[in-house]
Amino acid sequence: MSEQQQMDTLVYGSRMVSWSPLGKLLFTITILIVNICTDSLFVPIVTFAIGIVMLFYSTVCKIPKFILLALLGAILIIVIGVIMVLITGNDESCVIWDDHILWLHICVTEISFNKAWLVFLRSIAGMTVMISFATSTPVPHLSQGLNQIHVPNEVTELITLIYRYAFLFLERMEIMWNAAQCRMGFNGFMNTMRTTATIAVGMFITSFDMASKAQIVLECRNYRGVFPVYNMPAKMSVKWILASVIIFAAIFVLGCYTSNTINMAKICGFI
Repeated sequence: MSEQQQMDTLVYGSRMVSWSPLGKLLFTITILIVNICTDSLFVPIVTFAIGIVMLFYSTVCKIPKFILLALLGAILIIVIGVIMVLITGNDESCVIWDDHILWLHICVTEISFNKAWLVFLRSIAGMTVMISFATSTPVPHLSQGLNQIHVPNEVTELITLIYRYAFLFLERMEIMWNAAQCRMGFNGFMNTMRTTATIAVGMFITSFDMASKAQIVLECRNYRGVFPVYNMPAKMSVKWILASVIIFAAIFVLGCYTSNTINMAKICGFI
C-alpha cells in the first residue's frame, strides 16, 4: 500500500472524520495559541494531554510508518533548537554549568534550563495537536470548509493539488532511493553523500516532468479547476466556537495562576 493510500485510509477511517473541518481547525488553532501565551509548564502539559486524547480517539494511535519518520525528524530539529536555548544562558542568573568546548562557550543557567524545558514541551504538545488534526481531516473536506468562509477557490484547490503531488514526489524519491541502495550506492560515507546529492538533483529535475505529466492527466480527466466533493463535510456550529473560547479561557487562567511554579532545575537537582 502506497503512502497516499495509507494516509487516506487512516483519515477516512478516523472517528473524527464526520466532525466539522472548520470546527477542528478553529479548535486546533486555539490550542496552539494558548500553548504559547503563558510561561507555565502546566499549559503545554495540558495541551499535550488534549492532543494525545484526540489522537487516540481518532486513530487509536495507528500512525503510518512514514508519518512516524517525519515526526522523528521534527523531534530531532526540536532537540537541536532546545540545546541551543540550553547552552546560551545569561550569566546574571544562577549558573549550573559554565565551560568552553573547542570554540564554544557553554553556559547553562537556571533560566535557560527552565526555558529549554518550556520550549521542548511546547513544541511536542503543539506537534501532537497538529497530528491529531491532520490524521482526522481529509484535505478535500478542509478545502470545502475553507470555501465556506469564502477563501478563494484558487487557494483551496492549490492545497489539494499540493497534497496529491507531494505523494507522487515522495513515491518517485522512494523508487530512486531503493534503486541506489540495490546498486550499493550507500556503501560508505562518501558514497552515501554522493548518492544522496545525486538523488536530490534528480528529484529537482524530474519534478518538472512529473508536474507536466500530472497536468496532462488532470486535463484528460476533465479537470476544470475544481475537485468535486459529493459528501459535503459538516459546517461549523456555534458549539465549536463556544468550546474553543471556553478551552482557551480555562487553559489561559491555569497558565496565569501556575506561572513559574515548576522549576525544572530544582526538580532535576541542579540547584
